[in-house]
This record gives sequence, structure tokens and C-alpha cells, in this order.
Amino acid sequence: MSLLVLAVLLALVEAGCNSSEPDNTATPSSTAAPATTTTASAASTSTTASGTAADCSNTVLLQAAQQALKDSGSTATVASITLTRCRNGYALLSAHTAAGGDSPNVFLVWQPAAGAWEAIDLGTGIDCAGSPIGPKLTAACKALGY
Repeated sequence: MSLLVLAVLLALVEAGCNSSEPDNTATPSSTAAPATTTTASAASTSTTASGTAADCSNTVLLQAAQQALKDSGSTATVASITLTRCRNGYALLSAHTAAGGDSPNVFLVWQPAAGAWEAIDLGTGIDCAGSPIGPKLTAACKALGY
């Protein structure tokens, strides 16, 4: 029963992220790795300023979060993510590690030429409410609607 509820929630989140509205803000959701076969397989997108679609699907964002932690030198494995927002070529999510503990926030920017997400910053205690956050995070927060 709980798997069915999770599948419905994920489908709703993906449907909201795939909207043609300018605000593709996703409702916070959690996705376990690897993706289950009960979730919708339609890719969610966010339109960037250049018109190139950024892939906001949970599977792609989970992979980007795993790569961001790896690139930061962390040996932790990302088990799931909670997507906060994905729009205008930026994404903000929390990465939940298999070991548990604090979940770092991960800020991502879509790189259209590479067709992939790139980490801007990650860590616990960073968000759009803190200051100073620097020019890259300021740009991300504005694009995400904060």
C-alpha cells in the first residue's frame, strides 16, 4: 500500500514539474535509488533562458546529486533525494545518504551544451535564506523563485 502511495506522489510531482507554466516549482518529494518500476517514466523538464529543456526527473537529479557528492570528495552514497524546486535551469534538493545523518542541500545548474546538471554548491546549512551566499547561489535562488 505504501509503495502505491509513493508512486502516486511521485507521479503528481513529475506532472507538476512538467507543466508548461513559467513556474515549474516541484512539491517536495522523495525518491529512493534505484528508481522503482512503479513510478511514471515521463521525463520532467524545466525551460532555461536559452530554451533548452533541463531534465527535472527524480532519476536524473538523483544521479546529479550522487555525482556532486562524489566530486566533493565524499564517500557517502546518496540513497534518495527530496526535490525542493526545479525551474529556470536550476534545481535545489536535499540528498539523503544511505548512512543517514544530516542531508546536505545540493544546488544544481543545467548545462545545456553537456545536457547534464552541474553542482553549484552543496552542504548542510546552505540555503537561499542565509547570507552571504555569493553570486552563484544568489543567481540560483532568484531563478528558483526565492
